[in-house]
Amino acid sequence: TYEKKYPGTFRLISQKNAGPGSTVNSGIKHATGKYFRMVDGDDWVNTAQMGAFLDILEKTNADMVCADHCCVDHEMDVPFSSVCNQLTVAMHNVTYRTDILQKNNIHLDNCFYTDAEYLLYPIPYVKTVTVAPQTIYMYRVSLSTQSMNINSLQRNCAMHELVLGHLSDAYAAYENSGTSEPKTAAFLRRNIARIAGMQLFIYLTATDSKAAKQSAKAMVKTIKGKSETLYTELNGAKSFKMLTSTNF
Repeated sequence: TYEKKYPGTFRLISQKNAGPGSTVNSGIKHATGKYFRMVDGDDWVNTAQMGAFLDILEKTNADMVCADHCCVDHEMDVPFSSVCNQLTVAMHNVTYRTDILQKNNIHLDNCFYTDAEYLLYPIPYVKTVTVAPQTIYMYRVSLSTQSMNINSLQRNCAMHELVLGHLSDAYAAYENSGTSEPKTAAFLRRNIARIAGMQLFIYLTATDSKAAKQSAKAMVKTIKGKSETLYTELNGAKSFKMLTSTNF
């Protein structure tokens, strides 16, 4: 039926069932197109983006072409703890249920860099997660006026310090709450360590190297005083370990 409906697109190859490998082998044998791709029987292709992908295949002569893929879990809502090791989250790709924010009094500082607070404060209350395949948020980068530009980071160093301090306090409170979940705690540590790494970058790119050294030492000492596990996470980074092991 499909051969008749779409001539030149579908070809029926009839053979005895000899396993998945034989199907691919037969496909390769009968293939006439410039490129070859296999799709498992329980998967599907995102046809909305197929036209753009075909344009690339027509223009390139590369031996191998790689494209992104989306993992679609058969269970829409999965436990956060079961996937948090695989999640890379940012303000640009997270949508929270409103009552999570309201019932737990999620409140941000009134300054730059509070997207990290928005991202991490609700995490202890998140029990399930759904991953949607759509690309929703268009994140503009490389503008000199952006808060993440190095000049802006230098000007607003105190704001970044403030946010890091409050996140460290929140983590310490969660860790000592008696109700912390190990995988959630590890998720928080990883993300706060990344923010601490940015703070270290701000210090070490300052023009006053002596003041920068003292600020970096004070930051690490403060975090260690709040949480040994968070300090250990920081020290897992080569940059931190090199500094702490040489007295900065």
